[in-house]
Amino acid sequence: MESVGILGLPQAGKTTLFEILVEGAGAQAAATSGRERIAVVVVPDERVDRLAALYKPKKITHARVQFVDTVAVGQTSARASARGPDLFSGVRNCDALLAVVRDFENAAVPAGAGVDPARDLRDLQSELILNDLAIAETRLERLAKEIRVGRKEGEREHVLLVRIKAALEAERPLRAETFDKEEAKLLRGFQFLTLKPLLVVVNQGEGGPRPLPTAGAHTLVVGLAAHLEREVVGLKRDERDAFRRELGIEQDGLSLVIRACYRLLGLISFFTVGPDEVRAWTLRQGERAVDAAGEIHSDLAKGFIRAEVVPCERLLEAGSEAIARERGGMRLEGRDYVVLDGDCLEIRFNK
Repeated sequence: MESVGILGLPQAGKTTLFEILVEGAGAQAAATSGRERIAVVVVPDERVDRLAALYKPKKITHARVQFVDTVAVGQTSARASARGPDLFSGVRNCDALLAVVRDFENAAVPAGAGVDPARDLRDLQSELILNDLAIAETRLERLAKEIRVGRKEGEREHVLLVRIKAALEAERPLRAETFDKEEAKLLRGFQFLTLKPLLVVVNQGEGGPRPLPTAGAHTLVVGLAAHLEREVVGLKRDERDAFRRELGIEQDGLSLVIRACYRLLGLISFFTVGPDEVRAWTLRQGERAVDAAGEIHSDLAKGFIRAEVVPCERLLEAGSEAIARERGGMRLEGRDYVVLDGDCLEIRFNK
């Protein structure tokens, strides 16, 4: 299950967004410490519902994404926190970060320095850069001592961290840098925040939306009127769509954020179907049939023989597996078949 950490400056609407995700999906949020809340959110996918209507299974399982809500980021706190209590500990293990920036006026919640989402994004990025810089500097100091006493094992890591330090001092997030496989492996344990893909949610007001901030490398920017969406998800579920149409909202906030996360992380969904269960699974784009088998169960990957594949739309159009097979919509693929979004898979394997 993928995990996304939510960050934001004070009064940006970060907690409002978290509540939209929780209530929009009917998820259960739980406090895990004094600073973080976690919600496991069901991924909306009408294909699962249509497949369930076809098979009428005993169990229906949607894919899920975990969101971690943290305290608001305070200005100039990141360098100190990297050497003392870690204010970002709740999001270090996350696969991506979600930054909420403010683009709304509200007299009840004044913006002391004025509303400027691009500036706020720069400020938030600076906090993350300072945090990463402190971590890199601490490790460089330790490596330098080891190298001085003749321990040469860390020389390559030292060279890499010198390069990283230079990028961070130039205020370049690490997601904008290029690393080879060996370098990426060396960096994995540091959990650098600016190396993680970043989704920026611009919390817009009720007026006409302004241009969104420019996205950098491995960054995606979307706009959401969180205040309006919060009102919508406060209604009964069967009343929400009509109210959105009345407000001119084309897409619900939960779907907007989930789809953006999938796009940012390069994720796709595949399905396993049958009378016992219809289930959505998550893979990275470009992963193979044997990877999908391993996602279902490690034994399926170990004993993999073939995957029976049918695109869900062709299966739904046919109305049954037998008709889909007769029409040539179902085929056998080997372990290196690249799974496509929407594929229904049945794995054949040696027990």
